[in-house]
Amino acid sequence: MNLHPELLSTADDIEKLAESLKGHDVIAFDTEFIREQTFYPIIEIIQVATDDDSWLVDAKAFKKNFSAGPKGGYDSGIDPLLEIFQDPSILKILHAAQGDQECLYTSFGMVASPALDTAIAASLCGYGDGIGLGKLLKSVLDVTIKKGHARTNWAMRPIPEQLKEYAHADVQHLVRMGRQLLLELEKLGRREWGLELSSKWSEAAVFDVEAEVLATKLGRGAHLDRKAQAALYGLVKWREERVRQLNLPRRWVADDAVLIDLARVRPKDLAHMSAFRGLNKGELKNSGEQLLTIIRASSERSETVELERTQRQASPSTEEGQVIDLVRCYLGILADRHKIAAKHLGTVGQMLPLLRQEIENPVDLVKYGVLSEHAAQLIGAELIAFMQGKKALSIRAGEVEIVGI
Repeated sequence: MNLHPELLSTADDIEKLAESLKGHDVIAFDTEFIREQTFYPIIEIIQVATDDDSWLVDAKAFKKNFSAGPKGGYDSGIDPLLEIFQDPSILKILHAAQGDQECLYTSFGMVASPALDTAIAASLCGYGDGIGLGKLLKSVLDVTIKKGHARTNWAMRPIPEQLKEYAHADVQHLVRMGRQLLLELEKLGRREWGLELSSKWSEAAVFDVEAEVLATKLGRGAHLDRKAQAALYGLVKWREERVRQLNLPRRWVADDAVLIDLARVRPKDLAHMSAFRGLNKGELKNSGEQLLTIIRASSERSETVELERTQRQASPSTEEGQVIDLVRCYLGILADRHKIAAKHLGTVGQMLPLLRQEIENPVDLVKYGVLSEHAAQLIGAELIAFMQGKKALSIRAGEVEIVGI
């Protein structure tokens, strides 16, 4: 592997890199970014690799306006590389792709596609869920890399040689590992499944989550009445607009807990509002009256605002909860047998239709949202047999096994 030591920092450098990447069917990339003090991640380094070469791109060198918000402020000199990332004939390999794709989207207004997330591929091949890059490289390729730079300030220039080595290590083996995982997925009949799951992070919409969705997730389990839900929606919407405007982390403006408390209590004046911990005092001064207006308006809005209620199911009864626990155990055993992370075979939240609908075949499992199409093909018949009492769990020699009845 040829590790190019210099940071590519000019338009000419990027043009030459893009020419080197053209014609490859598979490349890999990674990003190093900083986000501790901003809402939007700031890309500092982009690592790119083929089977034989690894390069480091100085993204900071192309930043024209360091105070600019998302999807802008970068010199067009980096565009040839972005075009490669969007070339449909080149598969891009990433590990834990969400952060890298979000960086591309918020910085350049694009995402890489098509892509394979090796963390997702690993979870479909029996390596475990959420496995780190170092452990996965060791398991798949018997390669050991140095880690321990999670808190590195990648904005420093010049970058020390040791940090360049770390940056190369994150990407230099990715193409080979990606190819190996694709072979394993192919043998298991899960190649399309892996690419389909990976494609989630190639959809720009996933990084533009609506305030209503965020409010629904935030309020779940908080036992808010309708007026409180409407207030929470307004408060979350305000915070989302504010953190983007100021480019500050959400917790620096108002943390989640204080928004829930404000929605529940709905203070009538600034004096009462100032008693809530977790609300930035500067924001109280700048936006206090606006927040009071949002809270007051929640009473009127509560009649029309519904935070995705149509998707909610009634809570399981005690008996249903016991069955779901048993099904979860069964799915865990099937996951081990099929070398796949259990989350791909369904979650507890998907199990109620299994108990409340008449399900006779794997197609019904997909129809009622119990399993994905891929999961239904893999274990649908086994799950139905279990629910119909044709298969059971048994303990033998201290181990749980599946037996036919």
